[in-house]
Amino acid sequence: MEEGADKAVSRKEGLLPPEPVGTPADVQAEEGEEIRWWRPSWRDAFRHVGYRWLLLVPLLSLAGIVMVGLCFVPGGVLFALGFKGLVLAVGGGLSLAGYAVRKAVQARTEPFCIFCGYNLTGLPDNYRCPECGRHYTWRMIEAYRRDPQWFIERFKAHKKLPSADEPFEAGPVRRRRKARDGTE
Repeated sequence: MEEGADKAVSRKEGLLPPEPVGTPADVQAEEGEEIRWWRPSWRDAFRHVGYRWLLLVPLLSLAGIVMVGLCFVPGGVLFALGFKGLVLAVGGGLSLAGYAVRKAVQARTEPFCIFCGYNLTGLPDNYRCPECGRHYTWRMIEAYRRDPQWFIERFKAHKKLPSADEPFEAGPVRRRRKARDGTE
């Protein structure tokens, strides 16, 4: 009993990761079926990110200066410096876009279909979405809400795993060599 209480306190303090609530294995999909996931619109993302969009102004101006410099000024030094600046501008913009999408999904408080975005308020758990017909659970929605991109990547990795019913060849067993210092 005391060990469970210690884990709960450690989770609240941020020392341990949160308990898993749902997994991409819960998603029911046909073989080879392409799943379309719900993503917030740019208007929703812009509303939830707020002033952080101003960080794009220096990044876009840096990218513009680099492009002008690469087009009109010859030289390897400018190219090397420009390439680094361009990578910084593109990477910063992409990371800000990912942050915006994640915050917009987390800001949605009502239950929603992770496939079409339909509001599922009033519908039971472990049911089908009336809009798109896909199966959902509250646990799956909560896992998607935490970090949608991570959920999607885990789903893609899960699809590549062999099924539990298929036997597979594990390969030859390697024998461990005995260590020269006397330890095993």
